This record gives sequence, structure tokens and C-alpha cells, in this order.
Amino acid sequence: MTIFKNRLFTKLFLATFTSQLGSTIGNVAFAFYLLDHFSKQPFYATIAELMYSLPILFVFFLVGVAADRLDRKKIAVNSDWIRAGLTVLLLAVIYFNILWLVFVILFIRSTVSKFFAPAEMSILQGVLDKEQYMQASGLNQTVMGLFMLFGMGMGPFRIII
Repeated sequence: MTIFKNRLFTKLFLATFTSQLGSTIGNVAFAFYLLDHFSKQPFYATIAELMYSLPILFVFFLVGVAADRLDRKKIAVNSDWIRAGLTVLLLAVIYFNILWLVFVILFIRSTVSKFFAPAEMSILQGVLDKEQYMQASGLNQTVMGLFMLFGMGMGPFRIII
């Protein structure tokens, strides 16, 4: 745990943790919302999952280049701020029940989120020693895996309630 003595890594790790937690809870909550309000049209949940996954096909060749050539810190910070703004917009669109716009916002939000991870990994390279880099990557992957399990594990509890 000596890696957490590095204050910059600790801040970056906590930011990543918070970002992943928000994304996981938001995705699960939205899936439950769709299934609850549109139970006769479960394909909406499938379309939402598609909107989370499809953007990688359009930006996979850009995200690494952007992280290498542009300011990594600005990419990471701005991508999360943009996603926060889009989330507020998403809530407003859901409130007014404009379903087609919900999926457009999900697509844009997911596209923006794809820029965070490469920027974060690039920042790690500048903050840590080479020996610590593998440990930090492992910690970040563990957190991501735990949130995937956490998000998937919430499903049965929603059915019981």
C-alpha cells in the first residue's frame, strides 16, 4: 500500500473511484427506470446498452491519440465535467419524457466517457515509478471489476423489492 503515499496517485485513484461509482449507479438506475416504466418494451433497455457500447466503434482510433497529443489532465477533467452536464440534461429529458433524445444523450455521454480511461492511464505514467505503474493499473482494474460486479449484483435486489 506504499503506492497510496503518492498524493497525486491517491487523488487520481479517488477521482477514478468516484467516476466509476457514479457511472455504475447511473447505468443500473437507468436500466431499472426503463424496465419499470416501459416493461412492455424491454428492447429499450437493450437500446440503452447499445448506446453505452456503440461509441467505441466511432472513437477507438481517436482516444489514444488524443491522450498522447493533448493535455491529459484537461481531457480527464473535462470529460467528466461534460458527462456531469450531460447527466443533468439527461435527467431533464427523462422528466419531459422525450425518449429518442434520451438515447442520443446516452450515446454522446458514452462517447465522451471513452476519452477518460486513456487520459488517466497516461497521467499514471507521469505520476508513478515504473514499478508502481503495474500495481496502480491492477488497482484500477480491480475497482472497475468490483463496480461491474456491484452493478450486476444489484439486479436481484431490485426484483425482490
